[in-house]
This record gives sequence, structure tokens and C-alpha cells, in this order.
Amino acid sequence: MNTKLATMALRGLTLPEPTRKEIRKTGIYCRAMIKGVYQQQSRRWALRGEETGGAVASIGHYVGFTGADGQPLPWTQRIQNFMPNGVHAVVIATELCRVEMYRYENTYDVLITRHTLSPHQDTRPQIESKIVFFRRAGTLTTELWGKDSAFRGGARPRFFKKNGEEELPPATVLDALLKVTEAVCCVGCKHSHLLEMGAQPCHLKHSFAEVGV
Repeated sequence: MNTKLATMALRGLTLPEPTRKEIRKTGIYCRAMIKGVYQQQSRRWALRGEETGGAVASIGHYVGFTGADGQPLPWTQRIQNFMPNGVHAVVIATELCRVEMYRYENTYDVLITRHTLSPHQDTRPQIESKIVFFRRAGTLTTELWGKDSAFRGGARPRFFKKNGEEELPPATVLDALLKVTEAVCCVGCKHSHLLEMGAQPCHLKHSFAEVGV
């Protein structure tokens, strides 16, 4: 994996500065960074991610999480805010699959990455990140944010190789792709699309100390 892809695997989609500036103007807050955290009570290292984002009519940007096998994960902490398109939930787990999508009108970029902690004994473990599926400029003509909102959760963009053949995502991430497509079309989003109810006891959120990547 080259340096650019390795950085993206860890930090999330790279978008041009004019695009990021336009996203900020809309009020969409999307944070792809994953951190290592130490849980003092259980004496273990884990990964921490924030499910964030949402959409306006023309633009959507969202980051969500599943288990490493693509199965739904329970959130550790649900976050409710009167401001839309922000932080929806926090997840802490030893393995994470991050699902990030950016939409401009009917064009979609997607990056799905798997994250684990390197083996360690007495030192802080490194975060190991691997790209599972990455494509740009996918297309979906259905206007899920508007007149076709009834199809949310049942439609996803199609992605193509340079030779015109369709690039099919791994079967394990198909459900997550449907959910994140719905998320980048959820105008004024105030809820989690991938993380689900069923969190660990809430005292865990006070039992770790965050560390930067």
C-alpha cells in the first residue's frame, strides 16, 4: 500500500480543500479519526470511533461503524444534540470496520476500512488499518434525499472500474453500504444509521484515557 492510501486507510477519505470548505459551510460535522484508548478497569487497549455526519439536499458526508465482519455493532454511548448532522454515537471495541461516504448530488465516494490493534505487551499498541473497499465517483440516479426518499435503505450507488466494468463490493459490507447511502441522504440527520442500541454499561465511558493516534 502506497503512502497516500496508507494515510487514507487510517484517517479517512481525502477530499479537496474547496470540497471540505463547502461541507463546513453546510454545518455537516464528520470525523473519521479512530483513536486508541486504554480502559483502566478491564486493563486493555481498545479502539474508539465516533459516528458522525448527515446531509443537506446537495451534499452528504457520513462516517459509521460495524464489526470487522460487517455485522452491526452496539453503540457504547449515544449522543443527542439539537444541532443536526453532527455526532450521533460513540463506539469502543477491539476491532472496527469504518464506513465513510461522501455525496455530491448523485455522485458518491466510499471508503471502507478495517482497524485492529497490533500485538503488544507493555507498550501502547499501534493501530493497523486496511482498506476493504475504496471507489470514487459512484452513481445513483435515485434522489433519496428528496422525491425518492421512500427507497432509503434499499438503494446504493454503483461503482465502475476505468474499463467500464462494475466494481462489486465484498458481500460482507453490502448491508453497511445500504445504510451509509441512506445516511448521506438523511437531511438534517439526528440519529445513528449504523451503530445500534444495546450498548455496554455506561460506566465504561468513564473508564478510559484517550490517546492520540
